[in-house]
Amino acid sequence: MRISFSWIFIFSLVVSCTNLNDKPNFIIILTDDQGWGDLELTGNPVLKTPNLNNLAESGSLFDSFYVSPVCSPTRSEILTGNYHPKTGVIDVSEGGERINLDQKLVSEYFKENNYKTAFFGKWHNGQQYPYHPNSRGFEEFIGYCSGHIGEYFDAELEHNGEFFRSDGYLTDFITDNTIDFIESSGNSPFFVFLSINTPHSPMQIGDEWWSRFERFSAEDLFLNDLTAKESDKAFGAADNNELVNHTKAAYAMIENIDWNIGRIMKTIRDSNRYEDTVVIFLGDNGPNGNRWNDSLKGRKGSTDEGGVRSPLIFSYPKINQSLKGKVNLLSSSIDIFPTLLDIADIDFDNSIDGISFFPLLLNKTSNDERIIYNHWRDNVSLRFQKYRLDKDNNLYNLEDDQSQIFPIENDSLKEYLIEKKKAWIEQVLNPSLSNQKRPFTISGEFGVNNILPARDSNFSGFIKRSNIYPNDSFLTNWSKGDSIYWPIQVMADGLYNIGIFINSDKESLNSEIIVSSNTSDVKGKVEKVFMSDLRGMEYDRVPRIESYLKDFQVINLSPIYLTKQSSYLSIKRGENSFGKLDFKRITLKPYN
Repeated sequence: MRISFSWIFIFSLVVSCTNLNDKPNFIIILTDDQGWGDLELTGNPVLKTPNLNNLAESGSLFDSFYVSPVCSPTRSEILTGNYHPKTGVIDVSEGGERINLDQKLVSEYFKENNYKTAFFGKWHNGQQYPYHPNSRGFEEFIGYCSGHIGEYFDAELEHNGEFFRSDGYLTDFITDNTIDFIESSGNSPFFVFLSINTPHSPMQIGDEWWSRFERFSAEDLFLNDLTAKESDKAFGAADNNELVNHTKAAYAMIENIDWNIGRIMKTIRDSNRYEDTVVIFLGDNGPNGNRWNDSLKGRKGSTDEGGVRSPLIFSYPKINQSLKGKVNLLSSSIDIFPTLLDIADIDFDNSIDGISFFPLLLNKTSNDERIIYNHWRDNVSLRFQKYRLDKDNNLYNLEDDQSQIFPIENDSLKEYLIEKKKAWIEQVLNPSLSNQKRPFTISGEFGVNNILPARDSNFSGFIKRSNIYPNDSFLTNWSKGDSIYWPIQVMADGLYNIGIFINSDKESLNSEIIVSSNTSDVKGKVEKVFMSDLRGMEYDRVPRIESYLKDFQVINLSPIYLTKQSSYLSIKRGENSFGKLDFKRITLKPYN
């Protein structure tokens, strides 16, 4: 199914000679684990991405654009204009992915300025209100809040905080809803963030896209005038079928992305919004596999060039004639925030790390003194002019050695950049890591579905995760007396309806479940049996490393009274408990 956007937006304009119709529209398209080399236009010898080719040919391709080594940090930088440690994002799960509430998001600026705002796809910057996208400037949200979702066909998603089951392939589905939202906007300006889930694993893609690569081989590339070494690079480790198939699935996913971008661009043209719509396309980090990446060193998770260099395509047809071609302008994900607001002529707090690249593009101005910092897991590298100082303080001239093989000797430059790195660590990184653990918020706002998932939980006893990677995991081996718990911050005193999502066998019938905080507790029973086998592998093109899935039923308990003094929430199996229970999440809704 598609979500229907059939409501009416009423705008009130103060003294202004600018009509709503004159305001530019904005679409950010962010892909997941698609690196610099994962496009035909950056030289990939396998891929066919005609729609992205056209977008870049009519606009600009930035070839010195940088993101973070992993996903949620990049997303926070796009949304805030600040380096991710400043935003509170210091991890990708278990609460470390949330953007601090003192950070005003670009979406909030657009909403305040009478834009229709929507987010479709992977959020990954906080699930609990007020970290949820609906409380951060996005009027519409269809997608998922975790960093990883375990199914791309008929996936379980959220629509404004409520779970539902989507139809078809996930990338197609969120594109469908993006198109519907654009078409429903009428003459109102819009800001849309389409956060595509692919080519992140699980490596699931439909037959119509997989078929072109299923039979593709290194020999096919060799016949197309590529050397054997180059063809091996295109598919990663050619002697490992699993890695080769992983790369083939990634390529198939990317061609599906390109097709969906073509659909969006057609929608914009058909709705006569093309000239006034800014489109930005980029990836969130380096590739999630050892495939062709233009000989850049590193991949996802690395602070070297291959882990942080992303293709950025910028299109604004109203002025595209001034922007065409490659742009060798050192820039970063932190620059998207000020650039969009600059184009929209929206005032914002200038005390951010990002710099609008729009005037630099228009005036053909360089930024030779700019330094871009990349950080992850105690590793910090930086890019300055044609140089990269890596995490170990080796200095490379990337014009001569983009593979970072041969460190150069330039003592004065190296010393200068090392001092800059030290200062950045002291000013940005160290203060940001002093308060890593924050409780999970429970909103008292009526209608809000407060969600505490297994991935964010602590637990005791014999409980274990379904997988070492928390996102989209569930808890299993839950025995009598074992607890699952979260530190919480309750925003308003009151009663909260409880829903517990479990998978239960017949021996667990009538088992006791206790939900408690330091201020109150309620008890309930497993009143029905619901069993589900592991699934997901039936769609995987290669075995996954993340958790497989189960289906879960909801058990509703009596409401619990929580106060602002409630500091934790715990779920425990009581003394009268038997059988096997698996746990996915608990929901808490303010009682009406």
